[in-house]
Amino acid sequence: MRSVEHNGSVSTDALRPFRETVDAVGAAERAAFARAARNAVAGAILAAALAPDAPAGRPEREPPEAEIRELLGPELGAELAALYRGGDDWTSRAIDLLEPLNELAHAGR
Repeated sequence: MRSVEHNGSVSTDALRPFRETVDAVGAAERAAFARAARNAVAGAILAAALAPDAPAGRPEREPPEAEIRELLGPELGAELAALYRGGDDWTSRAIDLLEPLNELAHAGR
């Protein structure tokens, strides 16, 4: 049985793994990238739930928006790029991205 350490520290940048996934967009196939992005979004949501008072850090660079839009389409690409940038209420936007990313992840099967 696993125990949970309630006083453990959690990274203050819940979006870092998501941003790293997005930065790798150029080497990805559509369904594989959607699957990786979906998983990274879910991980960011979980990290935020574990540390609700810790804001997401600012990105070190702009997202590769052109590549994201080319792979996922203009609308979903824009939403993913906006999440990459963080900002207020990013968790609500992240939750909204789970379903369309999941659909694309399963479309490649």
